[in-house]
Amino acid sequence: MKKQNIVLIGFRGAGKSTFGRALAQVTHLPFADIDEEVEFLIGEPIHSFVEKHGWQVFREVEQRVTHDFCRNFSGILATGGGTIENSKNLQNLKKTGVFVFLNPGFEKVRKYLLTSEKEKKRPRFNPEVSLAEEIDQMWNQRKSIYQATAEYEVNPDFDGEKKTEAKKMAAQLEKILPSPPPQKKVAVFSSSNGTSFEGLLEAQQRGRIPNVEFLLFVTDQPKSGALKKAQKAKIPLIEVREEKKGESREEYDRELMNILRQHNPDAILLAGWMRIFSPLYCDQFGNITYNVHPSLLPQFSGLKGDEVHQKVLEYEERYSGCTIHRVSKDVDAGEIVLQRKVPVDPEDTIDSLRQKVQKQEILGFCELLEKH
Repeated sequence: MKKQNIVLIGFRGAGKSTFGRALAQVTHLPFADIDEEVEFLIGEPIHSFVEKHGWQVFREVEQRVTHDFCRNFSGILATGGGTIENSKNLQNLKKTGVFVFLNPGFEKVRKYLLTSEKEKKRPRFNPEVSLAEEIDQMWNQRKSIYQATAEYEVNPDFDGEKKTEAKKMAAQLEKILPSPPPQKKVAVFSSSNGTSFEGLLEAQQRGRIPNVEFLLFVTDQPKSGALKKAQKAKIPLIEVREEKKGESREEYDRELMNILRQHNPDAILLAGWMRIFSPLYCDQFGNITYNVHPSLLPQFSGLKGDEVHQKVLEYEERYSGCTIHRVSKDVDAGEIVLQRKVPVDPEDTIDSLRQKVQKQEILGFCELLEKH
């Protein structure tokens, strides 16, 4: 039985991100980079986070991200250079992934690390020695870990054309590659600023949901931020549908339904859509229309946005999160498809909690589009 992930391990600078992304492209698989996903959650580059909080706090965040991706992701997963030094990461990743040691040759990697401007900005593990000594020490420490944990080793040409090298890797790993997710045509409805929609577009650029075509965007607010984001992203079909005076909910929905029948999306995502659908719409399109609610339903159902976060803080809940559910004629009562949880910290505010939950909404939609 194939495992759900190909886990690329190897020394920093070896090209796990670059070769991994190219491998994902030629195999039509989702791609995720643990370092990039950590930066997405913390909202800043790793080097500045480490300078503020230290390596130990970074490793704790990395462990949470790694645990999430080993459970909820299926594709090519690039680890950080030290990810598997954490035994918990190693155990979790082994449960769902096949380890592949990416080793394009240490001397070329070493030369790259010594001349890379990016590496010069990276916080040092051992600032008491030169960078060259630090690199040598780390390689001697880690190479045996990579070799002992990997089930396969690939040796791409460090200076080679990445797509060509990726095709060679794909041929070598053909028997263990997971199946690509099915292609999906997706419509997005939004009345708001479009934070979750923008996050989905960025996730797609990173390689997270390569199976998705955002073919239709619908808004009822001609001045919404989401509309500007859809226009910037050049979504092929954009519909601005304001409510007409005296128009009933069902009359409004009939026009929406006609638009949907013309374009026949596989899934409809409500990313900040503020209208309640009529029973007619729910009967005909509810099964493929997914709403995201900023709480762990059934908690705080019927509330919106910051109302939810305020209640979470008032009730001193230990956890908050988001729920993705199919729409139904009863508000926030449709079938729950998935939930994602975040801890509520003592210092959290409405703003900080909103940001935490919005990031989980984006990751939840990515998971939905890949698996459902």
